[in-house]
Amino acid sequence: MKLVVKFGGTSLATVKDIKNVVKTVDKISKKNKTVVVCSAIDDITDELIEISSLIERGNKKDANRMLAKISQKHKQFAEHLITNPKILKPLSNKLNSDLSELEELIHGLILLGEVTPRSYDYLISFGERLSINLVSFSLQEMKNKSVPLSGKEAGIVTDSNFGDSRPLMDTTRIRLSKTIGDYFDKKSIPVIAGFAGADQHGKTTTFGRGGSDYTATII
Repeated sequence: MKLVVKFGGTSLATVKDIKNVVKTVDKISKKNKTVVVCSAIDDITDELIEISSLIERGNKKDANRMLAKISQKHKQFAEHLITNPKILKPLSNKLNSDLSELEELIHGLILLGEVTPRSYDYLISFGERLSINLVSFSLQEMKNKSVPLSGKEAGIVTDSNFGDSRPLMDTTRIRLSKTIGDYFDKKSIPVIAGFAGADQHGKTTTFGRGGSDYTATII
C-alpha cells in the first residue's frame, strides 16, 4: 500500500519519542510505500510565535535568547539521535543552514521592527522544517533511504492568503504525485514538513492551526 503517516509535536517531544516514531516508520515502510508528515517538535511553534511578539514589542534581547534556545535544542537532539558520524555531519550541516536562514530572518525583522503576515508565515514554518531533518536523518541511521522536504519542495502550491492558505489542488496534485513518485521509485521515504506550502510566487504560506493534519490530508 501507499501510506501517509503523520506525527504531531507531542510525538516528537523528546529524543526517545523521535526514536519511537522512527522505529514505527521503519517497520511500516518494510511492506508499504510510506510518506511521513511531521509537525514541529512540541512547543517550538509557540516559541516562534513568541519571537514574533517580541519583535513587534522591540525586545531584541529576548527574541535572540529564544532563537538560541530553539537552535540549541535541535542540535542537542541531533547529537543524541545519531551515532554514525557520516550521517551526523550532513544532518548538522542541514540544521546549521536552516538555523542560519532563521537567524537572518529574525535579525531582518528586528531591524524592520514589524512582522507582516507574509514574514510571519515564513517565520513560523521553521518548526516543521527543523523537525523533518531529525526524523529523516534518524531513518537514514536505521539504514533507510530518506529525504526531508518542505511543503514547497514537496510540491504543495497554495493561494496567497497568508496564515490561512488553501491548496490549489490541481497544481498540487500534479507536483506532489511527481515528487513522491520519484522518491518511491528510489525506495526512499519522503519526510515532509506539515503546516506549510508556498504560493505561486514561491512565498511560504501556512494553513493555520492543525495545519500538519491538513498537509497529510492533501498528500
